[in-house]
Amino acid sequence: MTAVPLGVPEVPARPVAPRRESRQIHVGPVAVGGGAPVSVQSMTTTRTSDIGATLQQIAELTASGCQIVRVASPTQDDADALATIARKSQIPV
Repeated sequence: MTAVPLGVPEVPARPVAPRRESRQIHVGPVAVGGGAPVSVQSMTTTRTSDIGATLQQIAELTASGCQIVRVASPTQDDADALATIARKSQIPV
């Protein structure tokens, strides 16, 4: 089948800009920067002080392919829960 010209100019492909050189670091076992593949990251929406709910959400994110998770700790109770969450999480927090 041949294409029918519609008189619409073809949009030129934009060149991809070269990536800036960066140092590679590791967040747990996940390499970030320095030519490493892009890592999938997300953030929880639970109260961090609710350890069970936060770990459940991290497990769901892990099952969805997330490799690194971030949590908020605006209060001292949230900050106190971080050590337990990080220890029990399957992926880097």
